[in-house]
Amino acid sequence: MHNDDYLSFEEFTSFADFISNKGAEIALSKYNGNFGKWDKLDGTVVTEVDLEIETLIRGEITNKYPKHSIHGEEEEDVNKNSDYRWIIDPIDGTLNFAAGIPFYGILLGLCFQGKIIYGSYRLPSYNNIFVSGDGRTCCSNTFIPEKKISSTDTTNSLFLTTDEDRVSSSKYAKNWKELKKDSISRSWGDCFGYHMVLSGKADAMLDLNLKECDILPLIPIIKASGYSIINLSTKKYVDLIVCDPRLEEKIQIIFNL
Repeated sequence: MHNDDYLSFEEFTSFADFISNKGAEIALSKYNGNFGKWDKLDGTVVTEVDLEIETLIRGEITNKYPKHSIHGEEEEDVNKNSDYRWIIDPIDGTLNFAAGIPFYGILLGLCFQGKIIYGSYRLPSYNNIFVSGDGRTCCSNTFIPEKKISSTDTTNSLFLTTDEDRVSSSKYAKNWKELKKDSISRSWGDCFGYHMVLSGKADAMLDLNLKECDILPLIPIIKASGYSIINLSTKKYVDLIVCDPRLEEKIQIIFNL
């Protein structure tokens, strides 16, 4: 690998803001419209809009950073033996987008020497909120992270997950049931679910079987916001819970960690 020119967080944020806004323009122009959609081999839904946005973002990255590698949700990897690798999810929450539900987002992250260093998300149909982070600093156009709870008790808390059926049929089913006891749960998931936690509207988010595109762009934002990431499996960022740090110990006990 070769060491490319240093890319600062400020430069990343400016570029991610610009290109995700162009992606949002595409999403909003097609939202609630007619577009092709189909099931991928893994059973998830993809639309023509996913492909159009990813093609746009890849083109902008290639034009501005021609030496960088790219990993996207819908197209093959571009490996240029670079220290830098971009992570793209053109529409995180495609099922929602395809159904005309506004809980979806555009994710963009940047890895350096195999580690995620910067990340961003944009919620086009939710006030076009844009957030970026580098693990220490969080920047946004309209949003300031905040903590919702004030105790270590999970009673009356709001817990979110992307796919309730997936959790209920997993090895964490009993733990999830225990966590939800005397609390509220909703499947407001994908990047919107994490936004709900980071904006203080929910207490924790459980996600399973995550791919790089699903989660890596969110990690620097979560860390910069002061929230805890609990890895449930030995594989990092595959099965996890994001929560207020004051709930971390109680959740770890419930999940036998």
